[in-house]
Amino acid sequence: MKRLLAMNPDNQPATWEQVKYWRDLHEVAPVNTSFGLFDADSRSDLRMANSISQFAELPTVVEGKLPWKRADNTYVLLSCTELEQVFEEVKKFRSIRGALLHEKAEQLRVHEPYPTPNQLKSIDFWLN
Repeated sequence: MKRLLAMNPDNQPATWEQVKYWRDLHEVAPVNTSFGLFDADSRSDLRMANSISQFAELPTVVEGKLPWKRADNTYVLLSCTELEQVFEEVKKFRSIRGALLHEKAEQLRVHEPYPTPNQLKSIDFWLN
C-alpha cells in the first residue's frame, strides 16, 4: 500500500500548508451575484470601491452605465446603484464562504490525516 502512495502523491494526505493554500485560494474565488460571476479578490474590491466613489468622473460611463468585466471576461453595463449592489453581494457571499472555509480548515487541523490534494482543489469539498 505504501508503495502505491509513493508512486502517486495525489493519493497521499495533503500537508497543512496545502490545506491553508486551498482554503485561501477558495476564499477569493469569483462570486456569483444577481448580475453574474464577479472576481472577489482584494484588487477587484479596491477597483470596485474606487469606481463607485468616483462613478460620475469616470470617462467610460456612457448614459449612466459603466461597462464592467465579469470573472468570465464578459462585460455587463452597470449603473452606479447596480455596481454598489454587486459589490455588496460580493462582500456578503465572500464573507459567508470565508467563514465556512476557515471552520472547515480548523476541523481538518484537529482531525488528521488530511484529505488528498485533489479533494482540496474542489470548493464543493470545503462547502459541503
